[in-house]
Amino acid sequence: MTKNMLARQTAEAVWAAAGRRHLARLGRLAPARCQKRILLGLVHEAAATRFGRDHDFRRIRTLVDYRRLVPLYSRADLWREYWQPVYPHLAGATWPGPSVALQAAHRSALQTALALVKHLRPRARLLSGALLVLSDEGPSSRTEHTFLAECLPALVRPYTVPCVEIEAERFAHLPVTGLIGPAERLLLLLDKIKQAGGKRCLRDIWPQLSAILYTRRPTDRPAARLRTEAGETVLLLEMVGRAEGPIAIEDPCHGLFRLLFDHGVYFEFVPPAQADEPRCPRFGIEEIELGVPYELALTSPAGLWACRLGRTVCLERRQPPLLRFVETAICKPSAAEARRPRRRTDLMSPTELLPEAHPQNTDIPAALPENAFHSPWSILADRG
Repeated sequence: MTKNMLARQTAEAVWAAAGRRHLARLGRLAPARCQKRILLGLVHEAAATRFGRDHDFRRIRTLVDYRRLVPLYSRADLWREYWQPVYPHLAGATWPGPSVALQAAHRSALQTALALVKHLRPRARLLSGALLVLSDEGPSSRTEHTFLAECLPALVRPYTVPCVEIEAERFAHLPVTGLIGPAERLLLLLDKIKQAGGKRCLRDIWPQLSAILYTRRPTDRPAARLRTEAGETVLLLEMVGRAEGPIAIEDPCHGLFRLLFDHGVYFEFVPPAQADEPRCPRFGIEEIELGVPYELALTSPAGLWACRLGRTVCLERRQPPLLRFVETAICKPSAAEARRPRRRTDLMSPTELLPEAHPQNTDIPAALPENAFHSPWSILADRG
C-alpha cells in the first residue's frame, strides 16, 4: 500500500509539473503560425488521396492557395462525393487511413484539459483515486472504447477506469476523483447509483471527487443539472469537440472557451450570412474581428476538409484565443444544394437507397451518422 501511494504521489507531482509546462508553452505560441503549420502538414499528408488529387494539394503552399482550391464542404457533401462510393474502404478517399494524428489531437486536448484542472485546483489529488472515463452510448461505443483509452495522456492511463456499460454497483464503490465523458451518460450513471445505493448527492457517492470534464451535443442542455449535482466543491469543465477533432475547452478564469489552436486541427471562420455562397470569404484566427459572429469550418486528420460544423462563435480575445458559442444550429444545406433536384440516392432510407445504388453490399448506410461523437472511421460499427 505504501509503495502504491508513493507511486501515485510521484505521478501527481510529475503530472503537475508537466501541466505547468504545457500551459506555459501554449501561452507562448502564436496561434496564426500554429494554424498554418497544422494545415500545411495535413495537406502534405493527404496529397495522394482522391480528395487531394481532385483539389490539387501539391499546389497548396499558402492559406490563400487552400481557400482557392478547396471550397467549403458539409459532412453530407463529403459522404456523398467521397465516402459512400468506396464504403467501407474509406482509406485513400479523403485521408490515407485511420492514423495516429487524430489520436494525438484528442490526446493533446485531454492533456490541456487536465493541465487546466491542475492549474485551477492545485491541491486536488486526482491520481490518489481513479479517473472514470465514460464513452459515448451507441453501437460504436465498444469500438471507440479502446480509442478513447489511447487518447488519454500516458501518465494518467494507469489511474483510469474506462467504462462502456453503466455498472452502478461497481462504480459506486470506486474511489473516483475525476469523471470524464458525455454529460447525459454521467447523469445516467449518477441516477443509477442513487437508485441502487440510496445516495442523495454526488458528494455522498464519491467524497474525493475533484473535477468533471464533460462533453455535450449542441442540441442537448444537461449542463445545468450536472452543475447542480457537482455543487461548488467540484470543478466542472466543458470540452467542445467532435470525434473528428477537438475544438475548445471551458476556461473558468475568463468565463469563455479556449480555442485549441495547436491540437492538430485547422479552423476557418465564415460570415454566417455568406456561408451559402459558392466562394464565400473564409478567415483565419488572425483575420477575424473580435465580437463578430462567424461559423466554424474544420479541417482535421479524420478526413474533413473545410467542413462546416453548424457552430457559430465570437472571438473575444486573441491571446490566448478565447471565444463564446452564440448558437448551436445544425448546418444548413448550401443554396446550390437546396436548388438541386432531389435524387433517389439522396433519400435517407437505407431500404430505398441501397438495392439500387449498391446492390453488392446491403450494409452501406444511406447517410453519414450525424452523431457529433462519431467519426467517418466508426461508420461500420454504427451499422453493426
